[in-house]
Amino acid sequence: MPRTSNHRPTSRDVARLANVAQSTVSYYMNGSRPVAAETKARIEAAMKILDYHPNSSARTLRTQHTNLITLIERLSYESDGTDVTPYLSSIIEEAYRLGYDVITNTTQADPDSLRRMDGRNICDGFILMDVTDEDNRIPVAAEIGLPTVIFGRPRDAHGLDLVYFDYTHVGGVIVDYLANLNHHRVLYLDDDYEANRNYLTIQGMYGTMREHAQAHGMEFSIAPMPQTDSTPALDAISELIDDNLAIVTRQPRPTRQIMDALDRLGITLGQDLTLVSICPNSRIPRFAVKPTNISQQPREVSQLAVRTLVERIKEPDRPQVERPVRSTRVTTRETTVDFRK
Repeated sequence: MPRTSNHRPTSRDVARLANVAQSTVSYYMNGSRPVAAETKARIEAAMKILDYHPNSSARTLRTQHTNLITLIERLSYESDGTDVTPYLSSIIEEAYRLGYDVITNTTQADPDSLRRMDGRNICDGFILMDVTDEDNRIPVAAEIGLPTVIFGRPRDAHGLDLVYFDYTHVGGVIVDYLANLNHHRVLYLDDDYEANRNYLTIQGMYGTMREHAQAHGMEFSIAPMPQTDSTPALDAISELIDDNLAIVTRQPRPTRQIMDALDRLGITLGQDLTLVSICPNSRIPRFAVKPTNISQQPREVSQLAVRTLVERIKEPDRPQVERPVRSTRVTTRETTVDFRK
């Protein structure tokens, strides 16, 4: 496909002409993974035919730093901004400490958001937040070539750096904690089941919880809990409450939602059943009854994302890195029942 006046070649065109995956072209351009010599030769030949010059904007930015980072997050009227705030504030604080300011892009954050910034000398790098398993922003970021950190875990990172909270690990920690207290059943209350099907980290957590429950001879199940209706969750709880039940929630709003609903029914957490919330420690003081929790460590993971991006800006040719952040301890508070007694 020769270059024409109305078509600017992309890495996708290079991949097609070289008969390789687009991710392989990204690995070659980023230097993040080894590429076979024969494959490298095909990619270089395709680039020459297409007159494709990768990373021209990135090279300019690397020599003329703006000291700005663009944080790209999906926010809408339906989003719970209180869940995002601990991450945003920590990212801004750490960036400032390292000599960078932060631009936030809180539109629907589709690939066009990245393309509009390409070549404008706007920033030195991107942090992509709220990353789904097949996130269409990632190949575009790889094609642009600007230093980028993926705040999450997609199926294919296209050679970009990864930083994320390891929900897969934390699922096992929670179930092991509950097994030690002689719980027989674990019920996860999913506040957005359809959306969460698109997040590998959440699906990995479900799988680990199920595996650990089976290993302990426990039962694991998931019940939907829409924001507007706690009835499905309450129905599931009523069926299981007599069998040493523990319920698990994620984030403060769903935790408060089920706590209020159970209180209205006269069910006492910490006596009748256990609740474990996956939510930041900083939010616990806002609850009248303090829930047992394990934190996603928003401050730690956010700071790590910024440091990883700054390292990439300074060393653009270093190998790809993947840095999960793990919590290893559940903090027992007022909503835990010790069924061993």
